[in-house]
Amino acid sequence: MSAAGGLVVFAIGNDARGDDALGPQLAVRIEQASPPGLKLFAEYQLQIEHALDLRGAAAVLFIDAAVGLEQAFEFHRTVPDPAAPLLSHALSPGALLAVFERIEGRAPPPAFVLALRGKSFELGESLSAPAASALEAGWTWLCSRLSVSGLLAAATGAPPEHQQRNRAGHDAPEGRPHAEQ
Repeated sequence: MSAAGGLVVFAIGNDARGDDALGPQLAVRIEQASPPGLKLFAEYQLQIEHALDLRGAAAVLFIDAAVGLEQAFEFHRTVPDPAAPLLSHALSPGALLAVFERIEGRAPPPAFVLALRGKSFELGESLSAPAASALEAGWTWLCSRLSVSGLLAAATGAPPEHQQRNRAGHDAPEGRPHAEQ
């Protein structure tokens, strides 16, 4: 699938480290759904080279496990972080967007993070019960928003039933969505 004018998704994590598998497990579901115009990367971590994968994209979604979330998941917009360390491996989404800005000389596409609540990241463990619940909640929420227009509507707080109108060009209500348990 081509990213040109479409959505690029980075599902980040390690299947061998318990709840860190949330990103890759969601990637499997996204791949099975095969949304049109989507380019999917299931990666252990973000690397500088991934900035090139943003060329031509209309929007970017980073999916990763996170600790300290009170809810099953959180969705928010992210921006370039030029102060983030630029190591050859293990970049944050903001650092990757800053790399794109540096090499392309222009702003990156709109970018979002879907953080899924994880609790246990031990080597050799399977998903914890809270992470399995977060995976289901995150997938249910993401299914109706897995497109450029769907993510842009979600970022403005438009409920799923208004997303069809947003695709037709109408404005969405303001607000920042958060998941409910």
